[in-house]
Amino acid sequence: MNFEEALEFVDAAVFGQAGRHLSAPEVTILQGTWQGMTYDQMAEISQYSLNYLMRDIGPRFWRLFSEALGEEVSKTNFRVVIERRALALPAHLENRSRSYKAEQIAENRSVTTHQTAEENFLADATYDWSEAPELSTLYGRSEELTTLKEWIADGCRAIAIRGIRGIGKTALARQLLEEMQPEFDRTIWCSLSQAQNLKELATNLQKILATPSLRYDSDSLASLMSYLRSSRTLLILDGVEGILQSGQLAGRYREGYEEYGEFFRRIGEESHQSCLIITSLENPKDISFLEGETTPVRSLILTGLPMADAQEILATEGLGDRDRWSTLIEHYQGNPAALKLAAKFIRELFNGNVAEFLERETFVFGDIGELLAPLMARLSELEKELLYWLAIERRPISFTTLERNITLPISDSELLEVLASLGQRSLIETTTSEEGKSLFALAPMVMEYVTSQLIEQISGIPNRPKITRHKWQASEDTIELTPSPKQPVNLGQWFKHSPETMWQPIEALLVKPQLSPRLRSIYHLRTEGAIKRFKPIQIRDREVALLVAIAQDSDRKVGVRVQVQPMGEDSVLPANLKLALLNETGQTLREVTTQDRDNFIQLPRFRGEERERFSIQMTHNAFNIKEDFII
Repeated sequence: MNFEEALEFVDAAVFGQAGRHLSAPEVTILQGTWQGMTYDQMAEISQYSLNYLMRDIGPRFWRLFSEALGEEVSKTNFRVVIERRALALPAHLENRSRSYKAEQIAENRSVTTHQTAEENFLADATYDWSEAPELSTLYGRSEELTTLKEWIADGCRAIAIRGIRGIGKTALARQLLEEMQPEFDRTIWCSLSQAQNLKELATNLQKILATPSLRYDSDSLASLMSYLRSSRTLLILDGVEGILQSGQLAGRYREGYEEYGEFFRRIGEESHQSCLIITSLENPKDISFLEGETTPVRSLILTGLPMADAQEILATEGLGDRDRWSTLIEHYQGNPAALKLAAKFIRELFNGNVAEFLERETFVFGDIGELLAPLMARLSELEKELLYWLAIERRPISFTTLERNITLPISDSELLEVLASLGQRSLIETTTSEEGKSLFALAPMVMEYVTSQLIEQISGIPNRPKITRHKWQASEDTIELTPSPKQPVNLGQWFKHSPETMWQPIEALLVKPQLSPRLRSIYHLRTEGAIKRFKPIQIRDREVALLVAIAQDSDRKVGVRVQVQPMGEDSVLPANLKLALLNETGQTLREVTTQDRDNFIQLPRFRGEERERFSIQMTHNAFNIKEDFII
């Protein structure tokens, strides 16, 4: 008996027992056993891991084959048993064996002889993994794998695995594919990162799934559903966000990709024996509509790794200060990709010293910023605005508080819809207060990234290094109490990026510990394309910032906004502080006064022509501070 005959015999026996043909990893074990290989050697010449062959596929296969023959069969007695039993092969098994396609045998053999995935696909369509990533170490996720397997066993027709970038959606799906392959007749992995339309996808799948009895016709979607009904197929679509629209709320299809909606609906609603797995940053709206805890369509939301599994990543990366690992993991929400990037940075720049890295209090940089940037690019304008406001709040807040504080033209229904969309995209966390109300907040890593984006918008200079402001001493003579004969501040020079020395870039003001009120007061200035500068002003034992923002209007006039904010650790201004706008003759044009616990005051926007003069005056009790300007 040669190996081809042995393979036909075993396939017929398995088909008679389980109603299915041999899977590719089972053929790998058979051929390796026939040639006297160890499991180590089988793993070396195949695409399968040692653990997968020896501890997963091997025991299940030998148990199934033993049940088919009615006697114990193992790796050690395999050849003796089948050579003896082949002589007495029942006629019905022999007929099924002869009907087993020669192409499938050729394909299965090719797996162990290093044919490429594309060659395997051409030989037979048992599986097509040509677009699947390499199987990598999967940290944790045992509970998630168990859940997915249970859902498949329950007859789920479609399962969505979604979560933020770097959380491990693709790695989990790849491991699931590896472990579930024996349970399906066909396993196929397709990437939608290049956004092929449904017709292209269906055409490619038809070529893989077509059989002599099922030829595809002009209705590609109908044919595809026929294949999924006739053959138990595990189809994984990776990166489904590639077919979804950026700049809109979650789940909307890109123009030209709306037909995917019908595909997902039919997968979820029609009866078939296959299972579709999708990975995505957000669910397509049709998946969201059909999903439920007990329906055939379900979603698994991946969150950060548990502490022990996340620590395993840091241990693998060789970091020190183990007692500080939990702090690092919390900052990155247990995100595997972010932890690996941070660990690499800490190892290379701080010699693996986690404590030294944590002292910097900067957690989003370089590659970690690039991990989050595509998420922001996908958001609608309202979603971005809401993220900015949650970053300003810097704490979990209720819907009522958010509705009251936010200064956006948005209705309650729109606000609810935007919150739901951000939740779909795993960008906000929802907790419950002691009173039972839902609280919304940004996770630490997302909050830092969104805050940095907001500061860049406010400053108008992306990626500009923070400037350490001059620390004023109380004895310094820095305030003019009477009108000064000195030259006025020339705002025209600000457009040429040559401001006076004491007027600092606005990002120097946006530092801890009082970042939240600073952002709140300057928030609306970020969209004006304005140049913003501030000057520290000492009032007795308090220090405030006089902030001036200028922008060139379309009619060549210059628009000006003026604010006063507290500085240092102060979060409120002194009561009864007056801020006034004066014209060139000293006439007061407008004045505002602080009330109790105001964290900023602001004059209405005003405009002037080139060379026009004005003054800004602050008074508080006996103090009178005046700054002269020329446009």
